[in-house]
Amino acid sequence: MSGRNRVLITGIGVVSPLGNREEFWRRLTAGETATRRLVSEQRDREFWPVESSGAAAVASESLPTILQANRRAELIPLLTEPAIAHALAATLEAVADARIQIDTEARLAANRGRVGCVIGTSKGGVRTLHELMLAERGCGTPLSKENADASNWWPMIAPSGPASAVSSLLGTEGPLLSPVAACATGLMSLVRAAELIQCGMCDVVIAGSSDASLSPAIVASFRKLGVLSKGHAEPESAIRPFDKDRDGFFVGEGAGVFVLESEEHACQRGATAYAEWLTGGMVADTFAMTKLSDNPEALSWLISDVLRRSELAPGDIDYLSLHGTATRMNDVCEMRAVNKSFGDARHQLAGSSIKGAIGHLLGASGSVEFAAMLLAMRDSVLPPTSNLQNPENEFEINLVPNVSQQRSVDHAMKLSLGFGGHLVAAAVRKC
Repeated sequence: MSGRNRVLITGIGVVSPLGNREEFWRRLTAGETATRRLVSEQRDREFWPVESSGAAAVASESLPTILQANRRAELIPLLTEPAIAHALAATLEAVADARIQIDTEARLAANRGRVGCVIGTSKGGVRTLHELMLAERGCGTPLSKENADASNWWPMIAPSGPASAVSSLLGTEGPLLSPVAACATGLMSLVRAAELIQCGMCDVVIAGSSDASLSPAIVASFRKLGVLSKGHAEPESAIRPFDKDRDGFFVGEGAGVFVLESEEHACQRGATAYAEWLTGGMVADTFAMTKLSDNPEALSWLISDVLRRSELAPGDIDYLSLHGTATRMNDVCEMRAVNKSFGDARHQLAGSSIKGAIGHLLGASGSVEFAAMLLAMRDSVLPPTSNLQNPENEFEINLVPNVSQQRSVDHAMKLSLGFGGHLVAAAVRKC
């Protein structure tokens, strides 16, 4: 790490099925779950997570007023695509949390050429795309004159839409990136953002991911793959990461956005940091497009490499934010990699998956789960793995079953795994 700029994380914004940042954290550590039944117009009742008590809905409702007041009215039509609305809402919360100075037009009062934006999404605006398809077939609401213009709807369906909207909102003029890496998108976005600061290209990067995939076509595709839970009567307890009775996940929506700064920039403005970013890494598992290999070699190597480059021993990690999809093979592969990489230190290691509480947020999962990891570090509270009643015998770490635990967290690691072979890991240190 010598010779590279140190990176601090100074702001967190969350839109999740359990609420925004502080509501999300309070309800998560209290053991609440957000999975509920939603009625689909195309099918009978399905088990899908909902945006509970309005975090996403309220944020979206308030955004037009905020944008109008700050002379950003051109972004208002984009808010009908929730992937963009979630990203903007989380960004505003993160920037406010970091106490970044904003000028009279809601632009960053900084050298904007040194401010980057890295906001990923796993697919783009699939909700808007679905509505366009229905309108084209005469099955939905006819397109308005404005929406019929491709220049209006294209930014809403492009994978770059959330990043472009956030950059436009804040007036960033540095690098603008839109990573797409399936369910590893959120953490990969943070890796790329940190690298922009480490190499000296940026002083500040607004980074994270957003996803809104509660679309019939997307849910049907996951059902076809056999990764959605179907074996439990109550949706609140259906997602069971690392449990012997696990049978898959439900799809959720949300966004996690962060303010990353160079240490020099943060110190100059007297910022308070949640954590120092140590390093991140990425490798490929080329076994199959939609499953991991039984052999955890690639993920195990990645974990060990991130520890090495962070100058940490396995026993230094106090908390591991697991991917934990509650699918049969993925949980096994992830835990085997953890057992191999951490060795004897695994017996003192604590780690959890929060998907049992909020569902699988797909492209937003890595960023929202990273936010939970930072909040665990802030408050010395480990979020629980919900619905974990009968863990597999070979899962030997403390999985924080069902109830949050008090524990000081000085070093933490996040793992994210995505379809197509995307494996990402990152380590942070408490400031």
